[in-house]
Amino acid sequence: MATANATPRLVSRAYYPALTAASTALWAIILGPVLTTLPAQVAVLDPDNRVVSLAIITGIGGFIGIATNPLVGWLSDMTSTRWGRRRPWLLGGVLVIAPAAILAGHAGSVAELTLWWTVLQVGANMLMAPLTATIPDMVPAHRSGTASACLGISWACAPVVGTLAQTLAGSPDRAYSLLAGLIVLSQIFFIFTVRQDTARPDQKQVRSTAWRELLPNDRDLALAWVHRFLFALGQNIAITYLFFYLQDVVRFEELYPDSSTDEGVLILTALYGPAVIVAALLTGSLADRTQRFKIYIIGATAAFACGTLLGALTASWTGVLVLAALTGIGFGAYEAVSMAMTIRLLPDEQRRARDLSIINVATMIAIAIGPVAAALLISLSGYAAMFLIAGVLVLISGAVAWLIRGVR
Repeated sequence: MATANATPRLVSRAYYPALTAASTALWAIILGPVLTTLPAQVAVLDPDNRVVSLAIITGIGGFIGIATNPLVGWLSDMTSTRWGRRRPWLLGGVLVIAPAAILAGHAGSVAELTLWWTVLQVGANMLMAPLTATIPDMVPAHRSGTASACLGISWACAPVVGTLAQTLAGSPDRAYSLLAGLIVLSQIFFIFTVRQDTARPDQKQVRSTAWRELLPNDRDLALAWVHRFLFALGQNIAITYLFFYLQDVVRFEELYPDSSTDEGVLILTALYGPAVIVAALLTGSLADRTQRFKIYIIGATAAFACGTLLGALTASWTGVLVLAALTGIGFGAYEAVSMAMTIRLLPDEQRRARDLSIINVATMIAIAIGPVAAALLISLSGYAAMFLIAGVLVLISGAVAWLIRGVR
């Protein structure tokens, strides 16, 4: 495991806000359309099979994108250019994701939408691997909680940005174009804050070990993978069909005839976002100060599970508002501490991007199968079962984190 002293102090003052902005734009274009734009497109293109079609689109795009993440992480670790190891791949991701987003907004069929959403996912995963790897590359170990809090904040802001883009744009093509513009601007800003990584990795070692196992041969890192997969799966089961939940169960447009379901989702994400930000900043700072991780993860999973329990028990708008606040607190605390813990567990500093990209795959698999699992639960037992299973998965995630030995 890399020690704290092995991490060089290369962080500029602009790095943390740039990391937050770049990660926010990235997750906004991954999560935002799933909440509003994609369901709205599918409802027009295939109204009779909207749930199944949405599950197919997100599932195919997610699984193909998943293969991109460890591949780019592996290649990024081996890259040696005058611009460093991470910058070329960040730029390449921008060149893929921006045009794919614009074309997805103009899709005229479910098949066409599936194609461009899949290409968009490939571009997103090209960005994710090198972006995440800059944290162990540049940030001292005792500040990893702060850097991870930036990622948690981005997750909070991303759904708001994505939903707001759809609400303000008024149409899918404009929403995707707006999100593509945010990707370009934020990633360019971030690229300029990433100080040149002039490390020359041992190419023979990296090539000979990069694909030895699907998961690193490290017990704690494998447990961290399972922990993050279970939490992300529970989270995605809980949020993917929020748009339809407001329509079918809460009946938001009947309660508020002058408002649309898009506006209801925007209200929830606007409440969820500040809860995530406050929880991420607080727990990230506490984790840095105390160098303890697992106790905060247990608290985070408990808070999130309480929120999903409300979703199963109530159909009221007030109950859903409380759900948004509790899940926001739970996710903010989780993301800040869980990623900091995972970075601390990385076993080989020469394979940071590959190992972190494999950790990222846990989240991407969950994003891919979450809508499918949620659709099955809704069709078999309704929305209450969907929320209950989501809460159980998140609680198991906390139990798995407690088994990790390498951190407190």
